[in-house]
Amino acid sequence: MKRISRTHKYLVMVCMLLILINAFLGFILTRQSAESMKNQIQARMLDITKTAASMIDGDALSRIEAKDKDTQDYIKVQSTLAYFQDNIKLEYIYCVREIGDGSFIFTVDPTVKDPAEFGQAVVYTDALYQASNGESAVDNEPYTDDWGRFYSAYSPVFDSAGKVSGIVAVDFSAEWYEKEISGLIWTTVIIIGVAFVFSVFIAVVISSSYRNSFSRVFREMNILSDGIETLVHEVSPAMEPMEDEDQDEYVRKGGDEIDALGENIRLMQDRLGERIDAIRSQAFIDGLTGLNNRAAYEEAVKRLEESIALGQADFTVAVFDINQLKMINDDYGHDNGDRVITKVAGLIGHIFGRENLYRTGGDEFVALLDGRDPAEDFVRLTNLLEETCENTEKLKKHNLKITVSTGYAIYDKTRDSGYKDTFERADKAMYLNKKVFYENHEDRRRAHY
Repeated sequence: MKRISRTHKYLVMVCMLLILINAFLGFILTRQSAESMKNQIQARMLDITKTAASMIDGDALSRIEAKDKDTQDYIKVQSTLAYFQDNIKLEYIYCVREIGDGSFIFTVDPTVKDPAEFGQAVVYTDALYQASNGESAVDNEPYTDDWGRFYSAYSPVFDSAGKVSGIVAVDFSAEWYEKEISGLIWTTVIIIGVAFVFSVFIAVVISSSYRNSFSRVFREMNILSDGIETLVHEVSPAMEPMEDEDQDEYVRKGGDEIDALGENIRLMQDRLGERIDAIRSQAFIDGLTGLNNRAAYEEAVKRLEESIALGQADFTVAVFDINQLKMINDDYGHDNGDRVITKVAGLIGHIFGRENLYRTGGDEFVALLDGRDPAEDFVRLTNLLEETCENTEKLKKHNLKITVSTGYAIYDKTRDSGYKDTFERADKAMYLNKKVFYENHEDRRRAHY
């Protein structure tokens, strides 16, 4: 019986290892991709509920009863919800009220066909309960009610006393939600399957004739690399492709074929590792502004809470909110509204550092700084905004005047028990600044923007 050479055995072993690595890393990448997609969908759901909740008068919402359907308060809340119902891809949007003992009822529902009746019971979820305690949340598991099977996002509406007067709920079809996730997973699985078939094919070719086939092996390895690049591109189209190494050149420099193949595998491992890290980092980037997003902000807050617990905290919270953005969106279009958000994000990042800045809502930004007093930086920001309005043709053309309400607070361990206390002082200062802004503008009609 003809003896199989050591080199031949090594080649087969290396190819089998490649198959296992490809399958394992493909599994990891699939999980990461699906989780990233899920986070993006949930963030979008929360953005919608938070925006809607911010546009509703909490005092008016708390006064509404079943008999008030023809009152101005009811009609105003209903028309606000109807705007989102008509202009955004969602199933339902409505208001909910807690009635005690963890029970909730429908209040205002703008649905034209088969709306929920005022006082009708709402299916309880943990996310709904969390919103009743003043924190926006989204369902991690679907639920079923009389209208179908949904994932929902919830945001509290606060009255003038700062209490939760109601909750805005947005329903998304569970079938749509799960189809988006499964579509990405299936795309990933198909590409991994193709890459796996290529790997098996490579192993068979090498097993039959290793020396005369090594040049072909390298070409197949490059095809496999292209398959991986295609997979990465499906998940993250903006990512730049990496250059392939010249395997023949490696052999000419003195390495044998086995060493060259091992080097190729190492490069692919490094490449996949970098891609996975890059995709993970994208989960923390805001798509419109390129700043850190809400998820990144929550991670930063956790780190600050840890430093507070260790007695090492020294930070400042600066809060920013674009004035009259809804008016800009309504009068000049959302494209101009997005342009304003991007401009403001760039200016704030220029002054306070993009690495310190987080977009936490539609027109809301938070900067986490060292313990310095940023008052002079706020003056610089105001001046830059004025210069931008004067020097940007598109803004001048539409007569868009950009202003931002600001507030900040420096952590004080003698009065702040945690990060939340510092943030609330900064947020309160920002709202006082916003109040002064609207008191000095004639168009009081738009003060709630």
